[in-house]
Amino acid sequence: MKNATLTLPKRRGNALERGKNRAGMLFILPSVILCAMFMLWPLTEVVRYSFTDWNGVNAEYNYVALKNYMEISKIDGFNEMMIATITFAIGTTILTVVISFITALALDKKGKGRINRGLMRSLWFLPALLSGTVVGMLWRIMYNFNNGMINKVLVSMGLEKINWLETRGLTNIAVIVGSTWVQIGMCVIVFMAGLQSIPQELYEAAAIDGAVPRQQLWHITLPMMASSITINVITTTIAGFKAYELPYNISKGMPGKSTLLMTQRIFFFGFQDFDYGLGSALSVFLLLIIAAISLIQLIYLKKREDIY
Repeated sequence: MKNATLTLPKRRGNALERGKNRAGMLFILPSVILCAMFMLWPLTEVVRYSFTDWNGVNAEYNYVALKNYMEISKIDGFNEMMIATITFAIGTTILTVVISFITALALDKKGKGRINRGLMRSLWFLPALLSGTVVGMLWRIMYNFNNGMINKVLVSMGLEKINWLETRGLTNIAVIVGSTWVQIGMCVIVFMAGLQSIPQELYEAAAIDGAVPRQQLWHITLPMMASSITINVITTTIAGFKAYELPYNISKGMPGKSTLLMTQRIFFFGFQDFDYGLGSALSVFLLLIIAAISLIQLIYLKKREDIY
């Protein structure tokens, strides 16, 4: 008797796979529709209006080609706006990533006599649940020259009051500190997830070989946290360039226009000056800056991950 080979019907397997694919497409269809309605379509409209002189109210408008883009560099206070925006984004990113990494290391350590780690994690994450308007007003009250809590603490220590909200340079730092306080919580969560994914055997083996904690941090923790660092740096940078309500509620763009960010000027052009075309062009300009910086960060940080 000849040996017979048992073959499974392929048609049934193919039908099952097609059914799974159709089900998967149906599940993501609502998200695709919502993304197209509230992201792709508005973005397309902003790009289109950036080539017009539309005032945001009337139905009539004319196409003006690249006129709005050529006017961007002529905006009153353009240099101050760019410096304030870049300084805010870079300062917030560096301060947030560094503080959140140190905080995650502290919260990840175990030991007796420590405050409940679950409670501390919740307290660090709490600011991220508040709206930017609430946080902005809170920090503005604390920075108040006469009655602010920060100046009252300084006076109680025998120091002079500081005009946090009307001093060039210092106001930029004050705004960065307020924004950092909000963003730390989310970054801490990402860093703690990365720390908990590192095998403890690596630390045990390093300790046996005589590596001190500083060497373990430099040669084990940092390399293994490369992907978490990439995520936090890119997301925090994007959030810094997109920030609007929090920094504006803290400083109101003062002193002068030294803390007025690009997002705030976009709002003013569109809804106060009724120059929607120029506001749209500035929006596209900001989008290109964010895309370019994010791409550079992604390429550099991904290369760093590949090294490790």
